[in-house]
Order: sequence, then C-alpha cells, then structure tokens
Amino acid sequence: MRATNSKQELYHSIFGSILDRTEMTPYLMLHAYDYKTALSQATKMMGNRGFDIKGGDALTASENNRAKRYVDMALGYCHQYLFPFLKEQLATLIRLNSPAISYYETLNDSIIEIEKRLLDNEFCRIVAEDPRHLFLMASSGKYPHLFYGYKGMNMTVPDDFQHMACALLKVCHLIKSTEEDSQDINDFVALGLYFTSNGLTLNNLFDFDFQHPLATLIDNEPSYRAYVKVSTFFDRLREFTDFDRERNLFIFKSGDGVDVEIAEISSRLKTVFSMATKLGNDFEGEACMIKDPLAVTFILNDRNDTLKLFHALQKRGVILQETVVSSSITQTIFDTPEDMTEAISRLMTSLNRSGHNNYVPENEEILQNATDFYNALSKNATRNAHTSKGHKKFQCKLNFPVPIHRCQQTRKILLPCAINHGPQVSVPCFTEQHTLPVELRISDKQSWEDSEQKGDSHHDAYKFRQLVSVMNRLFKDNFHFPKELDSMLRDDQRDVFL
Repeated sequence: MRATNSKQELYHSIFGSILDRTEMTPYLMLHAYDYKTALSQATKMMGNRGFDIKGGDALTASENNRAKRYVDMALGYCHQYLFPFLKEQLATLIRLNSPAISYYETLNDSIIEIEKRLLDNEFCRIVAEDPRHLFLMASSGKYPHLFYGYKGMNMTVPDDFQHMACALLKVCHLIKSTEEDSQDINDFVALGLYFTSNGLTLNNLFDFDFQHPLATLIDNEPSYRAYVKVSTFFDRLREFTDFDRERNLFIFKSGDGVDVEIAEISSRLKTVFSMATKLGNDFEGEACMIKDPLAVTFILNDRNDTLKLFHALQKRGVILQETVVSSSITQTIFDTPEDMTEAISRLMTSLNRSGHNNYVPENEEILQNATDFYNALSKNATRNAHTSKGHKKFQCKLNFPVPIHRCQQTRKILLPCAINHGPQVSVPCFTEQHTLPVELRISDKQSWEDSEQKGDSHHDAYKFRQLVSVMNRLFKDNFHFPKELDSMLRDDQRDVFL
C-alpha cells in the first residue's frame, strides 16, 4: 500500500543556484512510487530542460544520444581536467610541508575517494544505461522509491550514488549551459572542440593560417562561424602590424606616423572545460557573461609604451568606446599617477608628432594628464576573488564587431579573403552583424614575467584556486576547502612558483 501524507509540501528550492544543492527534490517526483513512473517523470523533467520529448514518456534516440554526450563530457571534465590538475598541484603543495599540509592531504584524499566513486562499476553501468537515471539517483534522498521495480527489484540507491549523481548533474548543467545559454559562446565551444579533436593548438592564433580551413570545418556552421569571427579579428590586427626580422619584434602602426614596438603577441581560445569552470565559479552562472573566449596579450619591451599602444589600438578601431565593457577596464601596470608620467609624456609627444606639432608639454600638464588617466583606468578594482592583486597589466573586455558574409545563392558563410577573388570577380553576398568577445591585455616583458608567471599570480596558482572553489560547489558533500585558508594557500603558492 502506498504511503500517504496529508501534510502539504511547500517548495522553495527555486531560490539559489543549482550548484549549491546537495540533492534534487523535484516536484515531479512527489508521487513517483515506482521505477516506471519515475522514469516517465524524469522524461518530463528533461522536456522542461530543453529536450524534445514530443509529449511522450521516452527520449528519442537523438535526444538520448545528446544527453549521453553531456554526461560523457561531464565525466571527461572531471577525469581529464579537474582531478588531474588538482592532484598535481596538491602533490606540490604537500611537499612544502607547510602548516596547511593536513588540509592539502585531506583534499587529495577527498579527490581520490570521489574519483573512485565516479568510477564505481555499478554506478557507471546505471548511468550508461539511461541518462535519466541521474535524475532518479540525485532525487533518491527525498524520494527513496524511485528504483522500486527496476529490473524486478526494489533497488535502494546508496548515499554515494546519490551524491555522485547530483554532482554529475551539476557538471552536465555547466557543459549544457555553454551550448544553450548563448549561441555566440556555443560557436566558440564548437570551434575549440574542433581544434582539439584535430590536433590543432588553441594558442598562438595570431600566427595561424586562417585562409585555408579544412573542408570538415566549413561544413560545421557553428565552428566555422566562430572561425570566421576570429579570422576577421586577426586579419584586422595583421593589417596594421609588421614584423621586423632584424630586431625580432612586431611594429604596430597607428596610421598617423606613431609606431609601437611589441615583443610578443600572445593569444588563446578558451576550452569548453575552462568555460564550464568559469560558469561554476560564477554565482550567476550565465554563459552570456563570458566575455573572454578569445584572449589576446601584447607584450611590450617597455611598459611606458602601454598608453601609446592603447591609443593606437583606438585609432585603428580595435578598441572603441561603444564596444568596450566599461566595468572591465583595469590597469595595474602603474602604481601611482607619478609612476605613469613617462608613459603620458611619450603619448603626448607622439600625438604632437602625428599632428605635426612641435609643442613640448610641461611637467605640470603631464602630471595632470597622468592623474586623469590613472583615475580613469584604475577605478575598477579587481573583482575576481581568485585573481592575485600582484598582476601588472592593462586589460579590457570588448565586443569586437564582425561582419559575417554569406553567399546569396547558397547562404554559406564566406571567409573575408574569399569574398573578392580579383578586380573583376566577386561573390554576390549579404552581411550579418556579429560580435567577437575579446579580452585584450597589454603588459611589458618584465611585468608579465613577474606578475603572471610567479607566485600566487602564476596561471596555475590562479587556476588551482578557481577549481577548488568549483569543487566546493560540485562535490560539497565530499569536498571542502574553507575560505579562511585562502591566505595560507597563497603564501604556499608563492613558495611553489618562485
């Protein structure tokens, strides 16, 4: 006989983030007293989450495969990205034998135990059999009857399975968000997956030959759309940049006689795992807020050329007031207005030269401009709790406008270089306006080395702190690193990354 409860249940779990749950308590499972009903209700839950169930009780083969792909990517995130990196960093921290060693050892043991649970043969079999089983297992704490009648048994879900199913659903949510929450972001996810699956690097894109894409890429529209966006951006940069082989450096030309020497142009495209981490670390967790799928860094020989390059990029339309995310503008390369005076002096001298003006600014005027620039560029304090305050760079995030051209006849996307094949030949096309989110950074060789490659500012140190925060949310039943230990962790990281 089914149990009944006259007490009305009031549901308030809509508040807060799904990543901070330790179990699911979905209303649709309230009256699911057996496996058949629970599976039907899980289908409805997936229908509510964007899966096409066409009013039925079962997933179509294509939607079942899509769900399994999310699960496979979630497991890949854990086993190929999250756990190996954390264990490697923890091993280094443990060898320091610092006062925090017991915490690091506990975290390492927790990860090993979580790995073992996620690799449990029975758990993996149940998940592989039907992705809807994740919803049933994650909800089994409040609703213990969901597997009653499964293969003729009244199966009880162990606590470990419930915990791991809930965590795995959270990661699936992050992976799925990169696809569904923002089609622009999904384009870059698709491009990143295409590059990695074909053995192509996501770094050094400035030097990449974008004019000869593979045929398989052209047939994949989301990947190809992102490819054309990135290609257009780097075409713009290369149009204004020369390489001096004798001096082994780049020259960026502002167009009015002011040239800026650049030692290195670095770039990277975010991976889907990195995007999922960013979403998991952000309380809002909105994919549309990812403003840096592409990051480009200009490394100068002399930091006092920073403002010259900033201004040159403005003149060339790479940076525009209306395309920059205002809250993202941050400069930490200069410590005070007085520290910025030489950079301001060079900028003013360059502008006078480009205007054919021999006016030499006075020190008082230079300091006033330096104060104004410093206040304008330094007003946005670093908001990311996992970033080191020792970073030395200028950065901003911008939505770079990109025209996407399509062939009128076939509607296929065209590379910029394919639109005009010669003076007499052109492809009839029409244009769609898109944007490319870019994080643009400027630093100098010494500052970049000191602030990005050492101490708690090192990229791996930052990544570790970020992933620990994500672990706290994904596996909060089985993993916990207190925020109070952050300062101790940073001290140890400064010893690791000398």
